[in-house]
Amino acid sequence: MTGGTHPRRTVFRPYALVVRAPGAPLPLLASFLGSLPISMLTLGVLLLVHTTTSSFGSAGLASGALSAGNACGLLIQGRLIDRYGQTRVLVGTGLGCTTLLILLILAATRHAPEALVVALAGAGGACIPATISSMRVLWPTLVRRTDELETAYALLAMQFHIAMITGPLVVSGLLLLAGPSVAVLAAAGLAGSSALVFASTRASRRWRSSGVRSQPRQTALATPGTRTLLVAGLLGGTAFGLISVAIPATAVDHGAPAVAGVLFACVSAGELAGGTLYGGRSWRIPRSRRLLLAQAAGAGGIVVVTIVSAAQSVALMAVLVIFGALYAPAGIAASSLLDDVAAEGALTQAYTSMVAAGLVGASLGSGFGGLLENATASWMLFAAAACAMAAAALWTVVRRHSLTRAAPAGHAACDSHAAAAEAAP
Repeated sequence: MTGGTHPRRTVFRPYALVVRAPGAPLPLLASFLGSLPISMLTLGVLLLVHTTTSSFGSAGLASGALSAGNACGLLIQGRLIDRYGQTRVLVGTGLGCTTLLILLILAATRHAPEALVVALAGAGGACIPATISSMRVLWPTLVRRTDELETAYALLAMQFHIAMITGPLVVSGLLLLAGPSVAVLAAAGLAGSSALVFASTRASRRWRSSGVRSQPRQTALATPGTRTLLVAGLLGGTAFGLISVAIPATAVDHGAPAVAGVLFACVSAGELAGGTLYGGRSWRIPRSRRLLLAQAAGAGGIVVVTIVSAAQSVALMAVLVIFGALYAPAGIAASSLLDDVAAEGALTQAYTSMVAAGLVGASLGSGFGGLLENATASWMLFAAAACAMAAAALWTVVRRHSLTRAAPAGHAACDSHAAAAEAAP
């Protein structure tokens, strides 16, 4: 059920208002540029190490170390940002990331020991600046109305999806022009420069986590609501990890491996469309219920994908787009719920923990999917993903009361307004 006071309101008008908010354009641009290196490095480091070693085993280890380092680094950076502010952490990680990735290029091209290359990849991943997380916690200081915050969170999610699509394309172009070393170097430059630009903005310099001086520091797991969102994120990530194996396995079963990329693009297109529509509307339904509905719709969508997976690719493309659109609001709703349930002074850490939980879940799902694919038909992978998504919805139902608790005293004013909106009929 939706509602609004502006009969001529368009989907994109709320986004235009949010983008034009005082102090928002520059950090928003910097956060987008800072998210590009994540997808660029995943592919670039893999190809760099493979080119210099002729071994996909070594390349896989380096790429895996980069991803693991990124997940661990997010957790550490989130805690440091809540404690010391954004400026010092982003400047330090930006410079550190650029330096470590340059050392990685030198080590790989000069055939250094594999252990050193893998270690540098992991360290470089850990230092990828948390600009997206910093932008997430910056939004409540830039926009005040609850519906504008919802749009801002949707915008952040959509720009991250766009970056994940654009990054590999940029790497592909650089590979054709100069090779993998230049691709990794470009990503290193983007990571460092975007962090420095973000940290130099007035909004970022002035941001401070609420309540850090008034009470003992708390961790991201301090509140029941945050724990609910972390487990839900882990299960949702597991579902997507399974799907990441199911899609290419299904394409191979159809005798068209090259179609796998198109199928992945269909999911991303659906997520972009669904997230854009969600963020462009005013909602009366409480966010906790929206999260549950999106999880349930996602599980149902995967069931349909499971049924259609044996059919022609065109039908599969259509249902994958629908699945992506149905599930996209889940991540946005979960992010916005953190305003109400995160521990005092631990909002950044709570958000980075939720992202890390999704990454761990995706890793578990893809690993389990690889084992399952060797023993069963590819449609079983989609069925397992549907079970994981259904488990996330069931977990949210069981724990729904933890997501409707009032925000603790001392939260920012916008947080209290969000809590009041949740209680509205």
